[in-house]
Amino acid sequence: MHFDRLEISFFRNLSAVSLELSPGLNFLYGPNGAGKTAILESVHLLVRGRSFRTPRSSTLIQNDQEFLAVRGSLSDELQGSKTLAISKDKRGRTELKVDGILEHRLSEAARLVPLQVMLPDLSDLVFGEPLGRRQWLDWGTFHVEPAYLRELRAYLQVLKQRNALLKEIARGEGDESRLEPWTEQLVEAAQRIDERRYQYLEALVPVFEQLLARLAPELRVEVRYQRGWPRDQNLRKVLGDLAPREVKSGHTQMGPHRAEIELWVGAARANTILSRGQGKMVASALKLSQARLLTKLDNRTSVFLIDDVGAELDEGHNFQFFELLEEMDCQILATSTHPLPLPKTNKSPFAGLGLAVFHVERGSVHRQK
Repeated sequence: MHFDRLEISFFRNLSAVSLELSPGLNFLYGPNGAGKTAILESVHLLVRGRSFRTPRSSTLIQNDQEFLAVRGSLSDELQGSKTLAISKDKRGRTELKVDGILEHRLSEAARLVPLQVMLPDLSDLVFGEPLGRRQWLDWGTFHVEPAYLRELRAYLQVLKQRNALLKEIARGEGDESRLEPWTEQLVEAAQRIDERRYQYLEALVPVFEQLLARLAPELRVEVRYQRGWPRDQNLRKVLGDLAPREVKSGHTQMGPHRAEIELWVGAARANTILSRGQGKMVASALKLSQARLLTKLDNRTSVFLIDDVGAELDEGHNFQFFELLEEMDCQILATSTHPLPLPKTNKSPFAGLGLAVFHVERGSVHRQK
């Protein structure tokens, strides 16, 4: 899957921008504030319905305009040519169209376009909170098993209801006997989530290990899945034992929402022993492995958004990273403040990729010849 064309209107400092994209590497360079990251952000908005920089979509719309619009023409390995279009107005209304037909599920665009995002804070996938790694896991599981999103939403809805009841009981406004049906629903939903995640990671881990060996052969990292409650215990019994504490806290204390993907180097947690640069390499391998597994299982390629590409990896690892992306036929939109010399030899990490270079300045985009 790749974008052939991108059209952006009234998005930040991009008033009317059109880009004819390469199915390989699209390199966007220019000074800070020129609009490079805004282009990546607009693609993220088109595919996922939100910005990766702010939850307030109204701030994305130019001050003198009432709406923004992003449209993409795509070529899909399985479905042929497709179009996606999204608009947002200052009243907070969002409209998504797929092939010109209104689509009420924003997740439909995410399903169509496997999108990987690599920002300067990429290493937070290793060093940050468990939430980021759960989101990484949920992304991959969703793209391999589309029913997973519906199951995850069902679990989170039951979790919300159960937590609300726990708070009522704590205030003396609810009866503890009402907790049992919600607990039963939570356990059933939790088991489905856990099974999907476990099966996905079982397929992913060998791919991750192979790619990390290519990207950083000096590193050996073990991925361990902690499902959010003890592996040898029944969640129903665990929640029953925890009920008094849960009522006091007003929150369900165990379940898939507390799952963790642990990264270990020998006997130490990776976040305690790796450098920031090494963390970026591990995080890159985690992202790449998801794209490769999706291609292997479903014959679908991914789109990578890479902001400030020079900051992600050093020169040697850049070569390996882009070589792996080329092998997987991934489309890349990458930004930098520095121009990219056009590859002249096979020693360049960009050699072999279909290459388009764009100069971005003051909200204008010009393709280099």
